[in-house]
Amino acid sequence: MELNFAEFKIKKLFTNVLLKKGKKNNSEFIFKNILIKLKKITKQKPSFILLKCIENLLPKIKAISIPNKKKRKKKRDRYFLFLLTEDKQIKKSINWLLSNSNLKNITNEIIQTSKNKSKTINTKKQYYKNIKKLKFNINF
Repeated sequence: MELNFAEFKIKKLFTNVLLKKGKKNNSEFIFKNILIKLKKITKQKPSFILLKCIENLLPKIKAISIPNKKKRKKKRDRYFLFLLTEDKQIKKSINWLLSNSNLKNITNEIIQTSKNKSKTINTKKQYYKNIKKLKFNINF
């Protein structure tokens, strides 16, 4: 099974996020099991489902705060919006997937996310709501 560039990048980033204490074989084994379970449940290409899931979760922007150094005035922190690179977008979406599910039910979470009906989609919506709340303190 040959992987195209996007699938290879997702596999690499997924295994790097799963890495614990340098045990890359374990993370690759977990990733392979996730793909096998996706294939059994959906009867479709697992890489297609995983790509669709990650596409639905990709965050485009990030707000970074810079604290106010003047203590006399009670001004709020300033926020700046930054565009995320493709690798950071994928890492963020994989982190959201793993934070909203454990490894036992991650396949169900991936399937539901590819259909836009999961906890991680709600996490993404909450992420953008938090950025929207800061709209008066954002500098461009």
